[in-house]
Amino acid sequence: MGSTTTEGEALSSSKQSSSVQQHGTAKRTRLLRITGRSLLGVMILVGLAIIICWLIVFPKTPHLIVESGQVTPQSLTDRKLKATIAFTVKSYNPNKRASIHMDSMKMIVTDMGQTFSSAIPNFIQPPANQTVLTSAVQGSFIYPFGHMKELVLMEGINPELRFSAKVSYTYERWTSKRRSLEVYCNHLRLKINGSTPFDNTKCKVDL
Repeated sequence: MGSTTTEGEALSSSKQSSSVQQHGTAKRTRLLRITGRSLLGVMILVGLAIIICWLIVFPKTPHLIVESGQVTPQSLTDRKLKATIAFTVKSYNPNKRASIHMDSMKMIVTDMGQTFSSAIPNFIQPPANQTVLTSAVQGSFIYPFGHMKELVLMEGINPELRFSAKVSYTYERWTSKRRSLEVYCNHLRLKINGSTPFDNTKCKVDL
């Protein structure tokens, strides 16, 4: 009789222990589900906030226009031109709400397969702002054939102008990720020893 009672008590204790373990497992599972759903909800809300902000602001790319260029030669021979090449460019922010941050900007001048560049200081453009940029490069161009001095003095040079930068947009407390900006301007013929106006030549902007 005593043996039967002991076996019953052991069986009852085992069942209670199993029930406690199952209850603990179910509780942990519920907590994990609640935590997972909460995190998912937060991610969805953040994503929606970013999308809504982007749709409200809908940032447009900046407009860049070349106003003028100038070549100041230090030396000129039939095979080589060493000169300072400068451009005046207008950058316009067409956005009504978002400001534009221009970082790591460079002006790049290429002629006869030879490339020279100069850095432009970082700047911020508020909505509808127009900023005038003046930048210059020191170039030493070597021509593959001779008798170029007279031709360069008469017709000038025809370099390719482009810009590269990292761009981000801000609207109140929201800031976008930085993106690469590439600006391509048409070949611009520049006179030697003088300023050449370009009648606000527009550049192609890739963002």
